[in-house]
Amino acid sequence: MKVGFTEFSFGYAFTENLIRSSSAAPVGAPVFPNLIQEGHSGFDIRINFPGVPLFFQYKLPELMKRGTAFEIASGHCPGLSIPFFRIAMMRRDVSRQHELLLRLEARYPSNVFYAAPCIANISDFDRSYNGATVARQSIFVSPGDKAYSLAYKPGLATGYFCSKPKPTKVQTFDDLAALFKEQFAEKRFAEVGEAAREMRENVLELASPSMRQAEQLIAERVGARRIQILDGAARPPEEERAVTDILGAREIARVDLGVDLLVAQPR
Repeated sequence: MKVGFTEFSFGYAFTENLIRSSSAAPVGAPVFPNLIQEGHSGFDIRINFPGVPLFFQYKLPELMKRGTAFEIASGHCPGLSIPFFRIAMMRRDVSRQHELLLRLEARYPSNVFYAAPCIANISDFDRSYNGATVARQSIFVSPGDKAYSLAYKPGLATGYFCSKPKPTKVQTFDDLAALFKEQFAEKRFAEVGEAAREMRENVLELASPSMRQAEQLIAERVGARRIQILDGAARPPEEERAVTDILGAREIARVDLGVDLLVAQPR
């Protein structure tokens, strides 16, 4: 059964809710879904603080309600019961998306995830959005092995990559928040300017030749937009460089790799 909302709506609500709930959350997300809205999001980066990149590939599930679903009928998915959620992976002969996620994960272990909602219908989605809990009502799974689908259930710490069921760890937002705290102490993420430069270089290395050629144009567009947002207010050059690197990397990752890039910093 379709959940009734779109993948775009989920991705938007997920990111917006992270920002709106930041007063209670242990981390902040300084990159909003698009450059135009960036000027109204109220985010700021702290240049002398750590910066941990997070790469999300949003997936929209179907709600499975019948015992004839192969995950249930096969008996090979312990703990899984109806109703449960299933997301479909992109076939390799259709898209290189999964392969790119694995390559990105090799550069950023524990920072690349499929993100999928545990929200069954549009009414529940509206309530979650209004309560700023969409991210907390989502699950996060490493790209892991190649598979046709992923089955999961709220409250179950194990999901299953299929067609031949293989268990995989399912994480909550609180699990990720605890991980961020540990990563803030890592040398590579210790200063947001260096972390931003590295993420731009890594994303660009995975991008297509045409996107790599367009990098300078993207940086110029980001810079022009920043000038409009700041309206002449001076910011330290190292901060502007970091913001440009983050937003440029995010644009390339979103358009060319199919993933959303956010950056977490300590409160």
